[in-house]
Amino acid sequence: MRIAHLTDIHWQVPPTLSELSPKRVLGSVNLYVVGRHSHFTEAVQTSLVEHVVALAPDAVFITGDLTAQSLSSEFAKAREALQPILDAFPTLIIPGNHDVYTQGAQRSQRIRELFGEWMGLSEGPVGRLDIGNVTLLGLDPNRPHLIHASGVVPNDQLAGLAAILADPSMQGRRILLGIHHPPVDRHGELYTRTHHGLINAQDLVDTLDAAPVRPDAILSGHVHHGFRSEMVLSDAKIPVLDCGSSGYAWLPEQKRAAAMGLYDLSGQDLGVSRYLHDGTGFAPEPGGAFATGR
Repeated sequence: MRIAHLTDIHWQVPPTLSELSPKRVLGSVNLYVVGRHSHFTEAVQTSLVEHVVALAPDAVFITGDLTAQSLSSEFAKAREALQPILDAFPTLIIPGNHDVYTQGAQRSQRIRELFGEWMGLSEGPVGRLDIGNVTLLGLDPNRPHLIHASGVVPNDQLAGLAAILADPSMQGRRILLGIHHPPVDRHGELYTRTHHGLINAQDLVDTLDAAPVRPDAILSGHVHHGFRSEMVLSDAKIPVLDCGSSGYAWLPEQKRAAAMGLYDLSGQDLGVSRYLHDGTGFAPEPGGAFATGR
């Protein structure tokens, strides 16, 4: 069973004047005046979709940040671009902080208008997709801030996750848990930075520590340079895999390259592959997964 992992693709559309809330004024200056919009390109985003379709995975997990500023036009652009994947493969999508960029986007749950079918929320607060003997689970810690980009996993989601992992039917299943904010950094330390981290990462650690069944891995995004780390429990370690931004422009002088992960759950151990965009298309990462530091 092979699962493709995409994150932080960031389809972008400049906002109209009527859409310029204070948060979007700051964001638009960063994107279109400072120039951060050039870090992401439609050419790479199109190549990403073509690459995933060619890989023909058994399922796709997208761990947030489809958009730059949670505009309806950006979600529409993302939906059109992702349609070949959505038509071909079972897919679970969870939001990133840029998908709930403003209070209005959070209140309206704008992402659900076009992607609700793939968010797996019909039975509770935790996203879920079952494929064969594999279960994908997704948490949503996102909340809009004027400046900060931190997250908090709500208590109902922590309780829902605990209930799922305590269900006897989960025994023997392979599980991948997705959350946009990584719970630990590349050094294995809790990623609780007040401006960018997962504030209650320890609560997630405690929930998983108490669970009779643990995920095979935790998949995240948010930090655009990918990394592999571990969450340390009292009696086990869980791999934490941030594949890196899947929509990055190819900027080798800045050590930026779009990336996506492919995880093989066929054997007892988790197989991890990573693909980087090399200016022409996606190719296996030189030296193996996470060898390049990009």
